Amino acid sequence: MKSSIITKEKVHIDTTDEIMILGLRTGAVICALIGVWALCSLAAAVIQTGPLAMLRGYLTAITGI
Repeated sequence: MKSSIITKEKVHIDTTDEIMILGLRTGAVICALIGVWALCSLAAAVIQTGPLAMLRGYLTAITGI
């Protein structure tokens, strides 16, 4: 009969790295949500006003004319 051997091994966890990874992932998720919201808003504006009116408004905003 073989018996299992239990070994105790210390694992070093760097809390600074863990916090940085959490912050990076949280920031990436928030950026993705903002991007999805922006695309939905742009699509709604194109549907409501039409693509030509959107292009004219964009060019007016850029040039100021």
